[in-house]
Amino acid sequence: MVQTLLLVTRKVLALEDYITIEHIEVMNKVIVLTGSIVGIAYLTELFMAWYSHVDYEWYAFAENRLNLNSPYGWSYWLMMGCNVLSPQIFWFRKMRRNLLLTFFMSILVNIGMWFERFVIIVTSVYRDYLPSSWSTYYTPTIWEVGFYMGTFGLFFTCYFLFSKFFPVIALAEIKHILKKNGESYKEKMDEVEEETTEEFGHKHGHDHGA
Repeated sequence: MVQTLLLVTRKVLALEDYITIEHIEVMNKVIVLTGSIVGIAYLTELFMAWYSHVDYEWYAFAENRLNLNSPYGWSYWLMMGCNVLSPQIFWFRKMRRNLLLTFFMSILVNIGMWFERFVIIVTSVYRDYLPSSWSTYYTPTIWEVGFYMGTFGLFFTCYFLFSKFFPVIALAEIKHILKKNGESYKEKMDEVEEETTEEFGHKHGHDHGA
């Protein structure tokens, strides 16, 4: 989610000189690391379920999740593919510096993280100790859908308000960026310095509501 918002904010607010390709590449390295850690956590869960010799826990993992032919087996493997396997493409530097691929992968990871919550909750409770009460598929109620959509609205409202009234980049964190990109602004200022006072006022006066 951070990477997705980073790329969108960078484009919409024209922050390419401050949020550089190097920043995005470092973020992709973090995604590879966290994706690998999550993969280890998933495998640890499977191992502990098997090692515990608790039939009910092992059944929840082996039949409800690992079994691709079970009603929700597809959701578990979709989660594994999005969260663990897909980020491994960022081992290649060319892929880490590709903005379009980075945005696509960030969406894919967001989908995977949503399915992680789905797998944890739904595959754990949709079959209990009585086979007679088993349901084939979980169907969310209108209230659950409403609460879920409300979380999107609350989050983006807070995010847009923050982007509107607060600086999205701390000034203390861009000093090293200005050392590299400051020369481009000096070149742009040459054109401004050649303008007369009247030309400058007419050109830029409307920017501040003058």
